[in-house]
Amino acid sequence: MPTTALRTTLRQLLAHDFSNPDNNPNLSGVRFFCATDEPTRMLIEQVELLASEALFDATGRALPERMRAAAIEGVSIQQRRKAPDDETVIRIALPDKSYITVSTARL
Repeated sequence: MPTTALRTTLRQLLAHDFSNPDNNPNLSGVRFFCATDEPTRMLIEQVELLASEALFDATGRALPERMRAAAIEGVSIQQRRKAPDDETVIRIALPDKSYITVSTARL
């Protein structure tokens, strides 16, 4: 199940000592990806992929019950209200004030 895999990958990311030389809070951003190491990029990409599978329905709407189920201690998963009308945006906030953003188009 993608939710269980997402929880496992989030735990791996929290346990991983990732390089963030620019102290960039946006772990999904191009600047962070250019500055960090390959193992960290792979973990972030895995979180993004699993979150895309687990947290959205077929029409691109957020699934709040799965967002709650995927959250682990210290991690907040919330839908961003400030998003384009045709897009759903979810932010996965990590305890060190950094975050991963996952979005999809709504049908």
